[in-house]
Amino acid sequence: MKGLIVYNGRYGATMQYSIWLGTALNYPVVKTDFVRPEQITQAECILIGTSVYIGQLQVKKWLQANLALLEGKKLIFFIVAGGVPDNLAEVKSYVEKCVPATLQPGAHCFYLPGRLNFGLLSLKDKLLLRMGAWLAARKGKKIVVTDYNHVARENIAPVIEAARLMATTSLTSQNAAI
Repeated sequence: MKGLIVYNGRYGATMQYSIWLGTALNYPVVKTDFVRPEQITQAECILIGTSVYIGQLQVKKWLQANLALLEGKKLIFFIVAGGVPDNLAEVKSYVEKCVPATLQPGAHCFYLPGRLNFGLLSLKDKLLLRMGAWLAARKGKKIVVTDYNHVARENIAPVIEAARLMATTSLTSQNAAI
């Protein structure tokens, strides 16, 4: 099966996961800014990697722009976010909000933990993160603003398994990861 990995992220964790997946599956890896329409049409299975930024998936606009090409494709989303959320319903809500409804049935979604290197953030992102942490604290929740790194190759194992299964069989619409 011809496959393709498309990704968009801000600080490198999504790109790292994409590269590891591309190596494991022997699929080309392309950032959303550089995907050609023929790459989408030729692919049978597309893995779409995205980071979460202020509650939005970074691939949201790309999905809208390429909706007609993506419909009917076997899709696997891997969502990369800071820490593990209190419950995966929050991650699932990002998909429901940002992925066009026509792409959601049959799509499979996986959460992959990310990293934070506070020193590498833009000034705007540092301010937004601190403000978000302050607001979350007022609601009894905690947002980490110190460095951490949960990006690990073993995290992609379920995504690889789903892609290989998709290549040989038709996956059920059940979403085992989220």
